[in-house]
Amino acid sequence: MNKYHRSSLQLLIIVAITLILSVYWLNLEIGYGIIFLLITVGYTIYLNSNAAKKSKHEQ
Repeated sequence: MNKYHRSSLQLLIIVAITLILSVYWLNLEIGYGIIFLLITVGYTIYLNSNAAKKSKHEQ
């Protein structure tokens, strides 16, 4: 597994843990902060996939 895919997987795990803790353990509603976190992680995964494609073409 290359570093880009591993980074994306780690981000997904962090978001899943954050959502589970905030919604089920702390009884918080999903607010703007969580939505902003999801958007940021989605954009970061998009950038990671583009970087993985570029590094694959350079090799």
